[in-house]
Amino acid sequence: MTAYVHVNLRIRDPARQAALVPRFQAALQAAGGRILHFGPVAQMLEGDVPPLPMAGIFEFATLADAMAFYQSPEYAPIKIERDAAQEARIFIVDAG
Repeated sequence: MTAYVHVNLRIRDPARQAALVPRFQAALQAAGGRILHFGPVAQMLEGDVPPLPMAGIFEFATLADAMAFYQSPEYAPIKIERDAAQEARIFIVDAG
């Protein structure tokens, strides 16, 4: 069943972030993922921990596909560089 990778983030370095975007998109597409949303958080509805200002939702056919992307050799160097470009909270939802 479908799985979704949710990212809540704050961009620390816009130039580094911009350089990562095409590489991230290529790795995501190669793994069969697609971008459902990437943009500002509109409004916090509930909770005590405020969200970071940006959010992304990425769709995969299965939880295994999402994990394979996250652990892939194509994504590994992006993860390392991403940490300098942004602060992020990332989790997977299994819709199955």
